[in-house]
Amino acid sequence: MRATIKSTKDLNKFAKNKSIRQYFKNLKNENENNKIHISKSPYSSSKFITKKINLSSKFINNKIKEKETNEIKINDIYIKDEDNEEKKEVKEEKKQRQYKKRETNKIIVIDKDEEKENDKNEEIDKDNYKNKDKKKDKKKKENQQNDFQEKKVKKLVNALPEGRIKKIVSYTQAGKDENGKSKVNQDSFLVLQNLYNIKDFNIFIVFDGHGVNGHLISQYVTKYFESFFKNNTNLNTIKNEDEIYSILKKNNYDIIKKAFQEAEDELENKTKIDGNFSGTTCVMVIQIGEKIICANVGDSRAILVKENYKVNRIIPLSIDQKPEIPEETRRIIKSGGEVSQLVVDGEKNGPYRVWKKGEAYPGLAMSRSIGDFIATSVGVIPVPKIIEETIGNNTKFIVIATDGIWEFLDNKKVVDMISPFYEKNDPDEACKELIKESTKLWKDEEIIVDDIAIIVIFF
Repeated sequence: MRATIKSTKDLNKFAKNKSIRQYFKNLKNENENNKIHISKSPYSSSKFITKKINLSSKFINNKIKEKETNEIKINDIYIKDEDNEEKKEVKEEKKQRQYKKRETNKIIVIDKDEEKENDKNEEIDKDNYKNKDKKKDKKKKENQQNDFQEKKVKKLVNALPEGRIKKIVSYTQAGKDENGKSKVNQDSFLVLQNLYNIKDFNIFIVFDGHGVNGHLISQYVTKYFESFFKNNTNLNTIKNEDEIYSILKKNNYDIIKKAFQEAEDELENKTKIDGNFSGTTCVMVIQIGEKIICANVGDSRAILVKENYKVNRIIPLSIDQKPEIPEETRRIIKSGGEVSQLVVDGEKNGPYRVWKKGEAYPGLAMSRSIGDFIATSVGVIPVPKIIEETIGNNTKFIVIATDGIWEFLDNKKVVDMISPFYEKNDPDEACKELIKESTKLWKDEEIIVDDIAIIVIFF
C-alpha cells in the first residue's frame, strides 16, 4: 500500500474519524510486509517539493504499544488521537454531572440572613463567572488570530511591521528529470531577518547545487552561513546600523569574502561530502539600513528595481560569472585550465566550460563556485564579486533567484511579470506566476526542468 500525504492538514484528513492506533493495527493486519510512504515538505515555505520517509511495520508495531500518550510521532509531525481525546472529554462531563447531582441531593439548613448573604455571593459569583467567560473568549480569539498570523508568516516568510521592507516571499521547487519524474531538489534559500534585533539588518541568499552531491553541498553551505552570521563575534555585540555597515565594508568587504572562503574550506576539511565534481552557486543580498550589498559566486542572479518618472529602472546586483568573461578566462588559463565549448560531432555546442588543460574534465559552466574542488585546481574560486547599491523612497522590489528562473526569462520579463502584483502588494502570487511560467518554458525548450529557488522582497 502507498499513501502520499503532502501536509499536516492532509495527514489529519487522512486519519479523520478513526483512531490512528487502530488504523495502523488494521493496516498491519492487511499487509505486514508493505511500507507506508509519507511525504512532507522539508521547508517552512515550499509548496511543491516533497521528501519520502519510509515507516516499516516494525516501527508501526512500536507505535501501537505506546499507551502512555495520545499522540503518535511521524517524522516530527504529531497527530492527536482524536477519538481518545473525545472519550476523555465525555468522561469528564459525566463526572461533572454526577457531582452536581450529589450537590443538589444534599439537605442544607440556613437562616434567612445567611440566605440573603448567599444570594448576594451567588450574584457576585455569577458576575465573576461571566467575566471569566469573557476573558476566555478573548484569549480564544487572540489565539486564533495568532494561529492565523503564524500561518501567514509561513506562507509569506514574513510581513515586516517596521523598517523599509514591506513583505518577503521565498519559494523553492524541485525540477523534473528526462522521464518527467521529480528529482532531488538541489536549490535552497536562507532568510535572516532583523539580525541582532536591528530592524533593518536582513540577509537573503539563494543556492543552486550542481553535480551528484549538489543538494548536500547547498544544504551544508546554507547552514554554514546561518551560523556564521547569527554567531559572528564581530557583529553580534553591535546594535547600530552604521557600525554594522562599517564592519561589513571594512578592507573591501573582507568579512564577507572570508565567509565564502571559509564555507569552502570547512566543506572540504570538516565534512565527508565529496565535492570534487559537485558544488553550489551563492548569491547573497545584505540589507543594512538604506545600503544593499550583494555578494555572488556562480550564475544565480539578483536585481533591484526602482521607479524613475513612473518607469521601472532595473539595476543588476550581480553578474553571471561565466568562464568566457575575459577576467575569468585569464585567471583560469594562468591556473592551468582552459575555456571552451563542448565539441559534439565536430561542432561546438552549449555554454563555455572550464577544463583542465588537455583533459575532458571537469567541464564546469561557471568560473566561480563553492565546492567543485577539481575545478578549483584550475582557477575556479569561491571569492565573490560584490556590488553595492542604495535604496530609497523610489525603490520597489528585489528579486533573487537561481537560473531555474533566469534561463528563459530575462530581467525585463521578470520585472514586467512582478509589477502588477507589486501594485496589489502580493509578492506571493508574483512568485507563483514566475515559477509557473519558468516551468512551462523549461518543458517547451528542454527535456528536463531545472530546480528553482526564489526570494522576492517588496519595499
